Amino acid sequence: YLSIYLSIYLTNTFLVDMNSLAGWFDWLLVGTKPGHLLLYRIKKDAGTNRFEVTLEKSNKNFSKKIQQLFIVSQYKILISLLENNIHVHDLLTFQQITVVSKAKGATLFACDLQLSPSGDAQLRMCVAVKKKLQLYYWKDREFYELQGDFAAPDIPKSMAWCQNSICVGFKRDYYLIRVSGEQQTMKHCVWISCEPVEDIYNIMYMSYTEEDTKRLFMYPQTSPP
Repeated sequence: YLSIYLSIYLTNTFLVDMNSLAGWFDWLLVGTKPGHLLLYRIKKDAGTNRFEVTLEKSNKNFSKKIQQLFIVSQYKILISLLENNIHVHDLLTFQQITVVSKAKGATLFACDLQLSPSGDAQLRMCVAVKKKLQLYYWKDREFYELQGDFAAPDIPKSMAWCQNSICVGFKRDYYLIRVSGEQQTMKHCVWISCEPVEDIYNIMYMSYTEEDTKRLFMYPQTSPP
């Protein structure tokens, strides 16, 4: 899969350890190990593979521990896992909007943004708290519970949405959890790759056959075939 990507050198000016990254358009957000949030603008030189990287904004008091970042440009918000809790900030000012108090102790989250034909957006989020999965939806600048908590067989190591289901990677196996409808269902999946569980972080598109829900197909961050 790596052959479909072109590795481009950006800069060596990052003087701190990076914990998390998130990007949209020409902007790159960097969460550092000391808890600094850095906003870079990346501009490509015409006709070359060279880039100009400029630090536009920084917040050295963003958090003591930045674990994960996710940008939702449609709502102009930044969702982050900070010190094991879910925080939402304004994407332009970095001002805090809300904190999901129930998600205290979180170790991982995954978001799903669905766009209707009319252009309306629906944002859902799954949060792993110990051996539980919490489901939320975004409305009026707050996250609300979508369904009751779901008990997982182990502590999730990785997660990715797949339409109305979530693929959850545990220490030794994967499960596909359907979250639509009144009742949640969980099916064990036959993993078709020997890659480690953590690699699901880099997987965006997934599908499975209705005839054989034990078979799961995963694709890298390009359109599935």
